[in-house]
Amino acid sequence: MSWEKEEKERGMTRRDWVRVGMAAGAVGAVLGLGGLSIGQILPPPLKFSGEIRETIQYTKFPPTDPTADLWWNTKAGTAVKVSDFDRDWKGATGVWRGLYQNNQWVPGTGFPCLIIRVKRENQYFSYPDAAHMPAVLPEGFNLFFDDPNLDAANGGTRIVVLFDRCVHLCCYPGWHVVNNPPPFRDYASYTGGAIVPTYNVFGVDPVYCICHGSQYEPMVLVVNTNDKSGAQYVGAWRVHGPAPRALPVIPVKASGLNLVGGMADPAWYVYC
Repeated sequence: MSWEKEEKERGMTRRDWVRVGMAAGAVGAVLGLGGLSIGQILPPPLKFSGEIRETIQYTKFPPTDPTADLWWNTKAGTAVKVSDFDRDWKGATGVWRGLYQNNQWVPGTGFPCLIIRVKRENQYFSYPDAAHMPAVLPEGFNLFFDDPNLDAANGGTRIVVLFDRCVHLCCYPGWHVVNNPPPFRDYASYTGGAIVPTYNVFGVDPVYCICHGSQYEPMVLVVNTNDKSGAQYVGAWRVHGPAPRALPVIPVKASGLNLVGGMADPAWYVYC
């Protein structure tokens, strides 16, 4: 999608605003310098183009831990496919709505995300029902991808996508990319003794932010309130502090095999 096309409904596009800003600055310069003409002052027209991709694209993760399986690094810059996640607990990093110029991602743009295949079962996996959803999802999107026929021999495929910015201090949590130091596992003091399915049942660690130790449970999606924007949102349950609340989900759907993100409410992600 062209980012200029995306903003036409709002009136002026980003390119229009850039041009207005340049023109205003040039007029001020002319007035300050006196006799020079605008033609002598204005620079050549600014050429700016780009594409915002709704399809989630892989991003490269730095190899900081030799024990981590960074299988997706060779796929950086390509579309995330649901079929890539061929086993439970397989995860990767990506970006949604990143800006691409000349088919290259512009670093720092878009929403960084974690893509995680969780166990497809309904005893421990939970999410808000329609009556408790804080926002209407875009048509065709769900809180997670779910297909009983994809890898049916192993129970089907379920994928959760999370916004990869910690709600504590906006660091970047990871999924099994850093194992040393290991995460603290004193979950009872944060959960009131409730089971943390990934660790207590399936023996794998939750989402882990190594910077300060926050952890999030991708098997339990809950409604929390964003204390910065005031918006209620759905996110992966906070099971270890110092993070005060859940890590927001990114609603998704499959387009063919490509994983596509959808915006429920921008206020879910406004806190960094």
